[in-house]
Amino acid sequence: MAALTQADYVTFLKEWYQGTVVADLVYDNNPYLGIVPKNPNVRGNVYPKPVRYANIAGASALYSTANTNQAPAKRERWECTHVDNYAKATVENKVMELSMGDPAAFREALQDAVDSAFSAFGNDMAYELFGDGTGSRGTVSAGAAPQSAPSATNVPLGTGESRFFEVGMVLQHAASPYSALLNGGEETTVTAVDRNIDQLTISPAWTTTSVATHRIYRSGDFGIKADGLQAWLVNGTTPGTFNGVDRNEDPSRLAGVDGVTGTTTGSEITESLVLTGAALQAQGGKPNLIILHPTDRATLALETEFRGGRYAKVSSTEGNISFSALSIETGAGEVPVISDPNCQQNVGYMLDTRTNELFSAGGVPRMFGKDGNIYHREENADTLAFYLFGFYNLCIQNPGGNSKIAALV
Repeated sequence: MAALTQADYVTFLKEWYQGTVVADLVYDNNPYLGIVPKNPNVRGNVYPKPVRYANIAGASALYSTANTNQAPAKRERWECTHVDNYAKATVENKVMELSMGDPAAFREALQDAVDSAFSAFGNDMAYELFGDGTGSRGTVSAGAAPQSAPSATNVPLGTGESRFFEVGMVLQHAASPYSALLNGGEETTVTAVDRNIDQLTISPAWTTTSVATHRIYRSGDFGIKADGLQAWLVNGTTPGTFNGVDRNEDPSRLAGVDGVTGTTTGSEITESLVLTGAALQAQGGKPNLIILHPTDRATLALETEFRGGRYAKVSSTEGNISFSALSIETGAGEVPVISDPNCQQNVGYMLDTRTNELFSAGGVPRMFGKDGNIYHREENADTLAFYLFGFYNLCIQNPGGNSKIAALV
């Protein structure tokens, strides 16, 4: 067989990893990432997005009073910035040599490596879109049975948070979301993940033993991840300053309408969604999507099944994927409910996706190839390497059209 050349696999990669193939890899198990509107044409250091949170004040039954009380609409501008993200895929030279007799075998090995990189990148973006921007991937729990208590090598996590970790991932930790990394950013590696009980085993041991409420970060992520839904939609009367805007002036318009928790036994989630829809529409919102954790959507399905639930499909903005939705009649009308494994358990989001935007500098993720080389040789390893990158962030231009339900039950 003739030697494989750069042109052989560069041509293959360019032909295969484009359009719907990439979209399907990235969005397959990440519904909100697939559904949120995309804008890949944003460049510059700051992406300004205007928001009008109060209309003109000059109105009255009397002309003279309207003239006296006239005042302009209240406007602010969100000053959004891109965050960076990278993923690297490698193929060992040994694999290439052993597959030289069969081009299909080489392509399969190459495709598996790059597929993995695209999937990992997509999962990371999807996790970010539900985060608070600090980069925290999980919070150490107190270790209630069957979890082990926190120790220098055992890290029990909150419900469902093990999804955001992989064996081999390098970690750092901090005492709280906004405090400095402990011990100068000491690192350890995940050696085992028990996803049934949400617990990590790490090595080497932490110098400062993890305790409940400590935050866990992937190395390099601390404080520089995307502004997810938790950052944009904050319950309460003092959401604080965010992206250049003092949200305390009008929390409902600038940080989202507070969701309502249901109290009726046996239909708490249904009640939460119905009443939150009413609260949202009362403030002028027009929701078109509800996102729940899979277990919460399962509970909702059981609550509504006896009434003959209505189902629908919600399509991704790109690719060939659609997501199954359970339509529920809320106080704001019928809204489809999807499940997303990146959503926190017992937390719900009622969104107007027309106000949500995933902006980026070019498509995301994509392979580096600006210099004409999609691959390069590693200096310190006998491998062929490819890397993916993206510069992006989430913007919610009108938070007041969206709602976070901090507790469904």
